[in-house]
Amino acid sequence: MNDAQVWAGASGSADTSALPPLHNAWLGMLTSIQNPASEPKSTCGDCVMCAGVDRSGSSVTFSPDVKCCSYVPHLANFVAGRSLLGPGHASISARIARKAGVTPLALGLSYADIQRVVSERSQFGRSPVVVCPHFDQETKGCGIWQTRNAVCSTWFCKHERGAVSLRFWQAVRDLLMAAEERVGQHCLTHGGLPDEQADAVLAHRAGIQAAIARANAGEAVPDIEVGGESAHWYETMWGEWAGREEDWFRATADVAASIKPAEFIALMADVPHLCQAVADCGHDLNTHDVPDRLRFHPGDGSAATPEVLRLVGYSPFDPLVLPASLFADLRRLDGRPITEVREGNDVSQTRLDDNLLELLHDFEVAVPREQQVPARLGGQVPGLTISLEPESAQEQKQREQERSDQV
Repeated sequence: MNDAQVWAGASGSADTSALPPLHNAWLGMLTSIQNPASEPKSTCGDCVMCAGVDRSGSSVTFSPDVKCCSYVPHLANFVAGRSLLGPGHASISARIARKAGVTPLALGLSYADIQRVVSERSQFGRSPVVVCPHFDQETKGCGIWQTRNAVCSTWFCKHERGAVSLRFWQAVRDLLMAAEERVGQHCLTHGGLPDEQADAVLAHRAGIQAAIARANAGEAVPDIEVGGESAHWYETMWGEWAGREEDWFRATADVAASIKPAEFIALMADVPHLCQAVADCGHDLNTHDVPDRLRFHPGDGSAATPEVLRLVGYSPFDPLVLPASLFADLRRLDGRPITEVREGNDVSQTRLDDNLLELLHDFEVAVPREQQVPARLGGQVPGLTISLEPESAQEQKQREQERSDQV
């Protein structure tokens, strides 16, 4: 089974796309966007976030033993089945053998997993409290790269156009997550499970999603839910397939492969708003619309040295690094019209040219005068919120020593 067989008629080459083959084909069928290019500053093979402040530009750096893989991916049944056919099959088998969060619908989190994550201190990209089970500690890479899920496919630590790029990839993520969910449910209901069993599996998925929402809201996962995933519960979920879970996942991969493009489009008929969001954000990537009035508003964690400014805008992972000599000019952006800010000054002297203003606006380091400063996006991944607090007081002290001045 290959991707051409899965989605006959999908056009374009996935070789240059940021997305794995299946997701790339989906995006092409659902939108006019073909083979979206990756974010070149997000260097997964040689992680820029593990390379220290000088290279990453960020005071929030990652551990090479974790990287951005501080996340347990939800793998729809057919994705797990496809992964069993690839080089990372051993990690899939190990996850199935654990029998936690393993249902005919997907490999996901269990209630106990959610409770553990929220009860233990975790720093995204920095501590091993949460590490992807498919992260290869030997290669420091993804063991299921070609079959990774929508979240992993669309998450980047750095973006060419800052928040503009981020909004595009978030829109793509939401669309592809919806596709995974619908194809997974299709495989569940067309895989031969009794209706009552399929209904129980779907009810469990809804319960897990609600528990994750509660965890993200700071609420505890009730012990009764944690205790509900017993050996009896597992047998109920799996029925005649208990003990043959890998066979089930492979079978669902075959079911997914049999879906024709027209059937897939029909499965996605209830989410035209998600397709439109991708189209709108894709349009924004190809345009520059800078407001007439901007105010300089770097976020927490911004810092200056005699040589450079590290200005946190839309994300602490991706600060805008500029020459320190620009500071005086940037401070002049106080919400007045740009023409007034420039008035009486040679643009080449003030250096507030159109390119710089576009950059400041894209990275949300300078925002429209009336705009409320958006929440910094940081280390949140769909599933569970991960802390971005310093790992230790010693680390905090070390970062403070690197700063000669606060912006």
